[in-house]
Amino acid sequence: MKAAVLAGLQQPFRVAEVAVPEIGPEEVLIATETCGICRTDLHIQDGLAYIPAFPHVPGHEPAGHIAAVGERVQRLRVGQRVTTHLFLTCGCCRFCRTGHDAQCARVGGIIGVTQHGGFAEYFKAPARNVLPLPDAVSFETGGLVSCGVITAVHAYRRSQVKAQEVAVVVGAGGIGLMLVQLLQHAGLRVVAVSRSEENLGSARSAGASLAISPAAPEAVDRIRTFAGEDGADCAFDCVGTAATMEFAASVLRRMGKLVVIGEEPEHAKLDTIQIAQRELEIIGSRNGSIQDASDALAWLDAGVIQPQIGGRFPLEGLNEALHLMRSGASHGRLILQIRPQR
Repeated sequence: MKAAVLAGLQQPFRVAEVAVPEIGPEEVLIATETCGICRTDLHIQDGLAYIPAFPHVPGHEPAGHIAAVGERVQRLRVGQRVTTHLFLTCGCCRFCRTGHDAQCARVGGIIGVTQHGGFAEYFKAPARNVLPLPDAVSFETGGLVSCGVITAVHAYRRSQVKAQEVAVVVGAGGIGLMLVQLLQHAGLRVVAVSRSEENLGSARSAGASLAISPAAPEAVDRIRTFAGEDGADCAFDCVGTAATMEFAASVLRRMGKLVVIGEEPEHAKLDTIQIAQRELEIIGSRNGSIQDASDALAWLDAGVIQPQIGGRFPLEGLNEALHLMRSGASHGRLILQIRPQR
């Protein structure tokens, strides 16, 4: 089969012929139709996170149809349209038992991150990780459930925001736009923050009441004025740089919540006096549980979440897509079209 192979750190991907994965009795083989491209793929390429064994085939937002099932698999069938939950969990630690399986204490791997994934014509997954796609959900949006969509859903739940509150989404790209949609659907007043005019326009269309650049004159004051009283109830940092985290913290009211989603190797200089005196909460949010994934599919099916697709590339175009993402010129989620659209 064809696969986009990463031979080592800071190397370009090359398309090569590799063996089709062999499945065990409780696994399924999935013929990949599409696979989303994520900033985590850049982090893997750069050696900033999740350094796998090389050569490696990433791709952690895949969707396709089942090509084969192991002998013990009962609830799934060949030909079924599916996506996957990424984390290969133990199922028995305190986190798995309480529905927080993305924090599994004995995680055995992550599909497309530490294990071979969807930048290939086929990949395999444990049957328990496989999620059927609703008929109305396309491969390209269904595959995004594995990371992009589930990340927005889990962050929304972690925040425990309520209707009529004010939420600020810093970084109105793919995940940020989905958060805007969720928050608006839940009855919040939403502020979107981005340096991209295109993303700000998309955020307005997605339901943001205020869309503003952080470089705009008196941006923090304008957000605080919009929020009323002392500032916003909650801010989501979808970028994770020092600048975005500090900006997000600056727009919060007393006892406000900062939800950190983006991951970058910078360290924000947060004012601990302000955190303590104003009793700010800082909440980390990583991917999500298999229940979050199931609910994300339901929200996609209902049209509550509508991911913005920023571009489609063939397998041979992966390096071009990653360059576009690295340059900051991409808008929305980028998709690898592994097989021709039918």
